Amino acid sequence: MKPAIELFAEFFNQHGWSYNQASDNPVIHTGITGHNGRWRCVVDACPQDGHMLFLSLLPCTAVPNRRAACAELLTRINSAIKHGCFLMDFEDGEIGFRTSLPPAALEASPELVEYLVFSNLCTVDRFFAAIMKVLYADVSPKAALQPEMAETPSTPRFELN
Repeated sequence: MKPAIELFAEFFNQHGWSYNQASDNPVIHTGITGHNGRWRCVVDACPQDGHMLFLSLLPCTAVPNRRAACAELLTRINSAIKHGCFLMDFEDGEIGFRTSLPPAALEASPELVEYLVFSNLCTVDRFFAAIMKVLYADVSPKAALQPEMAETPSTPRFELN
């Protein structure tokens, strides 16, 4: 069985996606441009415990006076999605979205890697505009979500870096 980090590297190579792989640990850094924004991504595939994690880091942070509204928005989103979760660090306002598989859930495969990556990217792209509205346009979390929750999301196309 191949290490999970190798499966991620193969996936990125097959899709012509540029990335940087750490030489001393199983971590890959890359970026993505979706319909609604551009953000950084991190893969962490720990061989010791078998955990596979794909993390999107948004290019903005929630300023202190918008963190409560942002936390409400992210909680509303998390309650509506099936896989993954939005996160916010209350200390610095960093916002991210994590998809992962626990150790021994399933044997690592190219199909699981593809699912972890694209389910993450599609979710971030779908809710990117709502997050920006809450952070920068002083829109309430409930109002910011109305367009995203009303329509069935189309499959976004991405520009792979």
